[in-house]
This record gives sequence, structure tokens and C-alpha cells, in this order.
Amino acid sequence: MGKKVQLTSWKSPSDPSIGNFSAGLEVRNNLPEFFIWNGSRLIWRSGRWNGQLFLGIPDMYSAYRGGFSVVDDKDGTVYSTFSYSSDSFPTNYVLNEQGNILKYSFNGEDWEVTWSASKTECNVYGKCGAFGSCNSTNSPICSCLQGFEPKNTEEWNRGNWTSGCVRRTPLQCERVNNGSDGGKKDGFLKLKIMKVPDLEDLSSALEEQCRTQCLENCSCIAYAFDVGTGCMPWTRSLIDLQKFSSGRVDLYIRVAYSEFW
Repeated sequence: MGKKVQLTSWKSPSDPSIGNFSAGLEVRNNLPEFFIWNGSRLIWRSGRWNGQLFLGIPDMYSAYRGGFSVVDDKDGTVYSTFSYSSDSFPTNYVLNEQGNILKYSFNGEDWEVTWSASKTECNVYGKCGAFGSCNSTNSPICSCLQGFEPKNTEEWNRGNWTSGCVRRTPLQCERVNNGSDGGKKDGFLKLKIMKVPDLEDLSSALEEQCRTQCLENCSCIAYAFDVGTGCMPWTRSLIDLQKFSSGRVDLYIRVAYSEFW
């Protein structure tokens, strides 16, 4: 108890001394999540563990084929385990010198890579900045969420998306708080099948209450609900969003009424 055990990379394929990258589990808001760091800089996250899978790994079912679990003894110790099923090939996980976690499976003759944490550019933490969403099938891969626009258009058009996006139209509750006419109420846009943003809060609200609770709180700018995780509201900038082709969670973002027309 009290010890933090991490994977560390080699310095190079031929130099086994400690490299620049490390990886390990951390618990935030009582939910474990797996991270990769370059020094102290976060470069990848798995999304929350919901009791069965990590929300930010879209191919987790096929990649792990069961047997993978995260154990939290609620007494300060969290760890991951992987048990082989009778029909599975032997498996090995490696954090390589480039900061990528690779899953190797033995096919009976040789070891081959069957999964990669950094499969696409979109897996890089915060690739599209605040309120930007990454989709590896699009060109360019980054786009602002609906109702938002690039904070620095010149940089954005050059493919530098780190400055992210800003809201185009103030929210209704912001206008009321500023003393101007409130106008029509805000609403939520549904973004289907997403890697939900980092730095969410957790609420005990049930699924049908999650939307109402967020709408009634002017600080709440988005929410999502997952059966294993529960209600997830966001009150900080939305960072590290990614569009998936299958699985995972729908995200609802708060926008001004005018953005619906």
C-alpha cells in the first residue's frame, strides 16, 4: 500500500536503461484510468474503467477477448490483471521506446502485434485542443464542435490545432448573468459514439435525471451517461474528444438555442 508501480520504456531498442515514457493506473473521482506520460506530460489516456472495459478504447472487446480486469480494493490499492482463457493465445504487453503500449500475441509460430494504444494521431492526448474533436477518417482530422469556432483561425488552417476552439454564441444563462436578455433556453446537441472528454465530474443522478441536472446548472457544459460509470457532467473545457466508429458513449454538449437552426 502506498506504492505506485509503473511501466517504463527502454531508452532505445538496444538500450534497456530507463527511457522517457511511463505508463500506469491512476484513480480519479474513484474510477481507475490508464495513462501514458512522456516525462510529466500526459500523452494518452484509456478513458474510465466502468467495471468491464475502458471507455476510451473502442476495440476493447476484440482486443482483449475477456480476461482483462481492473481491481480496486477501495483501500488504496488498484491494479490490473489479465487471465488467459483456454482458447486464447499467450499475450504480452510492452511499453516501447516511442511511448506506445503494444499487445503481442503468439500465433503458434511467432509474436505479432495485435493491438496498439497509439493506433492513430487521434489517440494523442488533446490533439485538437479544447472543444475540438478528432476523427481519424476525416481530413483534416480535427474539427470544432458544433457551435464552436477556431480560437486561432490562422493556426488552425495550418494544421496546428492545439489552441482549440471557442464558443460562437454565448449560452442563455451566461447572457442572463451578464444582465442582458436571456432569450431562448439552451439545449443539448448529441454527439454519437464518442471518446468522452477528460476531467469529468461524477454525479449520483440516474440516466433520466442526468440531463435535467446539467441543464439546471449554468456551469455544466456537457454530460454523458454510462451504465457502469453513471452520470458524467463536465464543468471545465472539453479536452481530448474523439469520434469512434463503434461502441462507447454518446456525449451531449450544451449550446445556445440559435445553434439548432
